[in-house]
Amino acid sequence: MADFRFQGSIPGSKSVFNRALIVKSYFPVLDLHGFADCDDVRFMREGLKGIKERSRIDCGEGGTTFRFMALRASRVRGVHILKGTPRLMSRPQHGLIDLLQQLGIQAQIKKNEMHIVSEGWKKFKNRVIKVDTTESSQYASALILNSWLLDFDLEFQLVGSKVSESYFLLTLEMLKKMGLRIKQTPTGYLVPMGQRLEKLSFDVEADMSSMFTMAAAGVLAGESVIENYPEQTQQPDKVFVDIFKKMGAQVDLDERTLTVRKPQHLKAVEWNLFQCPDLFPVLAVVCSFAEGTSKLHGAPQLVAKESNRIAKVADLLTLLGIQHEVLEDGMIIHGNPQQSLKKGVVFNPDEDHRMVMAAVLMKLKGHQIKIQHPEAINKSFPEFWDMIGIKP
Repeated sequence: MADFRFQGSIPGSKSVFNRALIVKSYFPVLDLHGFADCDDVRFMREGLKGIKERSRIDCGEGGTTFRFMALRASRVRGVHILKGTPRLMSRPQHGLIDLLQQLGIQAQIKKNEMHIVSEGWKKFKNRVIKVDTTESSQYASALILNSWLLDFDLEFQLVGSKVSESYFLLTLEMLKKMGLRIKQTPTGYLVPMGQRLEKLSFDVEADMSSMFTMAAAGVLAGESVIENYPEQTQQPDKVFVDIFKKMGAQVDLDERTLTVRKPQHLKAVEWNLFQCPDLFPVLAVVCSFAEGTSKLHGAPQLVAKESNRIAKVADLLTLLGIQHEVLEDGMIIHGNPQQSLKKGVVFNPDEDHRMVMAAVLMKLKGHQIKIQHPEAINKSFPEFWDMIGIKP
């Protein structure tokens, strides 16, 4: 097997892009620099164009798109129907409905649609909005992203276990850079009324989740040279650099160029993924080639992602004969750098883009795997095939 080599730039972060598109919907003058053509961003762009007094908006299968769009549409008086795939609508949405109801919005889910009836957000006297982040921090991000131009002060607090709180902090920092004034209170946050944009342009940085996958290819099979590593980023998946260093990979950062090379010996690792659960599928693959036993834990929310990612990673490792133990919040993986390469394996990623990435890295290492519905990758990283150099 020839050594792998990649050199190039990674597309813009879909997480950052979708947040910036919400802001731009309030202030069309905002100039966004960067590029992302993944499905989640395309659905967000098209959906925002369709908001009017009577809206019907297709959110595809993007949880971020759906949750951000629900709060955005609810700012507009009228009746809005948000459509999603059956998989998306089966994911937890109770916190979203509760949040909308606290804002005086009628909302209910019928089959694969959310129906919203809105007179615009209402201010209730002495009401502090309680945002339950037990299911996702996206509810809190959705609220604050849509807090521009209000005619009342918006006060809220986060309750629950604050799942993936790092993404909410990413939202806060983004909005502060754009001029949103946010005050911390003894119990939460307050956004003063009448907030307006102060910055007319915004650079969308590279997607750290996609970058992690390409860096993982370098760690496993050769070298990855990434030319647009962000000088500063709040994306929680940036921690992959520290994880790879701990595993003994050769990692060099020269200004904005990140170089990651395969080490002679890849060491096992223990890591808490509570704030960065999206790393799990690909990191599990890397750990399967490490020397020793790795433990990835702290992320029970993995069962409610695009697929049950703990179960799907277990399926992939089982198919390839890799010893592992399933945890309720992750997995123990018994690494083997000298894996017996399997032939004729068929893997169903369950329409999950990150499971496609994980399976492709196994192909890169020499396992012969047929991946069903590889187009799921388009949700976040359609450029992946050209960059990795492997056909679907």
